[in-house]
Amino acid sequence: GGGAIPPADVFENKHSPQYHALSWMANEDVMRYTPENDHWIKKIIQRYSLVTLYYATDGPGWTQTYLFLSNYDECDWNKVIDGFFRGAGVCEGGFITALALWSNNLKGGLPAEVGSFDRLRLFSIFDNKIDLPPPKTMANLKKLQVFLLNKNTFKDADLKYLCDVEHKYSVFKSDCGRRGGVNCPCCNGCGFSFKLDRDRMKKENFNWIQDQTT
Repeated sequence: GGGAIPPADVFENKHSPQYHALSWMANEDVMRYTPENDHWIKKIIQRYSLVTLYYATDGPGWTQTYLFLSNYDECDWNKVIDGFFRGAGVCEGGFITALALWSNNLKGGLPAEVGSFDRLRLFSIFDNKIDLPPPKTMANLKKLQVFLLNKNTFKDADLKYLCDVEHKYSVFKSDCGRRGGVNCPCCNGCGFSFKLDRDRMKKENFNWIQDQTT
C-alpha cells in the first residue's frame, strides 16, 4: 500500500534489490505463503520487503544477518543478545513492530518497500553507512514512535517529508544540526550517544509490547 511497491521495471533489472528479493523468494525460500486472503498477501509483501531491504543495504556484508533470509517466519528474523533486540520482529498478528539493524555495517540506501511496514513502532539503523536519505514512503509509517537514523553517512538531506504535523515521534534522531548537516525540523535529538541510543534497543524498554514473553 501507499506506493511502497515500485514500478514493474525494477523487477526486470537483474541488479536491483527487488529482482534479487523476488528471485530468492521464488527459488530459495522454503517458506511458501499461499496468497489465499488479505492477511497472507500482506505477509508475502512483508517478507519480500524485508528481503529487499537486505539486498538494498548490502546484506551479504552485514556484520550479522540476525536470521534474515532464513527459512523461519520473518517474525523470527531476529536475536536478543545481552538483552538488546536486533533484527525484525516483535510481531503483532504476524506483522513486525520493531526493525533494529543498528551497528551492523548497512550500506547503500533503504528501499521504498520499508514504507509497507505499517505496524512499525521502532526503526533503528544508527551507526551504519547508509549514504542515501530515507525514502519518502517512510512518511506512511503512522505508528512509528522511535526512529533512529543517526550516525550514518547521508549529508545535506532535508527530512521535512518525514515531519507530518499529525504524527509525533517520541524519539527521532538524525545527523542534524551544524555538525551533521541534515535538516530535520521534527527531530528531537541530533548526533550520536552510543550508550543512550543502544539502551533504547533493550527489549525490556519496548513499552508497546503487551504480555509477550521474551
